[in-house]
Amino acid sequence: MTDTIDLHDLPEEEVRLVQEFVEFLKRRMKMRKAGGEEKVEEISFTAHPSDVIGKLTRREIYDYL
Repeated sequence: MTDTIDLHDLPEEEVRLVQEFVEFLKRRMKMRKAGGEEKVEEISFTAHPSDVIGKLTRREIYDYL
């Protein structure tokens, strides 16, 4: 496998994207080799103020309505 990628026909912005992606992959491999777990970003849904403490199931919510 070679250490170079031919990007001469791509615009500068796309070359920068490829470079950032390669750096991301290198960091990911370094974490895997070090035994670190990948951090999964949690999705934050919109929240509304309520008096509920703890978790509710969908069924409990719809039974209330």
